[in-house]
Amino acid sequence: MDRIIGIKADKFTAAVAKVIRAYEDVSMSEIKRRIADGDYIYSGDLYRAAEIKKVLKINDELTKAGINCVMYERGNETDVEYLNNRLASYKQTEEWTEYVMDMEAQAEENS
Repeated sequence: MDRIIGIKADKFTAAVAKVIRAYEDVSMSEIKRRIADGDYIYSGDLYRAAEIKKVLKINDELTKAGINCVMYERGNETDVEYLNNRLASYKQTEEWTEYVMDMEAQAEENS
């Protein structure tokens, strides 16, 4: 569970089904079951920026539809600010890695 990011909703509505089915091929009965059991209606890998972006987008869409939802990171409630900071950190790491790789390639060319 230490790599999971997810989102839960407090009730099932057509809006919930529409949003979740835009991101995952899942039946309405499965979405209803997840909500009834208190499971994540959508979950993904915390260490994948694309999954964080999906959870943020789902949260935004559900909130705009008037649905109460809560995002979780490693089983703990989290918020938009924290997840955006995590995405910024991933971006910085990616940029640094590219810089180091470019420097190494340049050093090889010069030797």
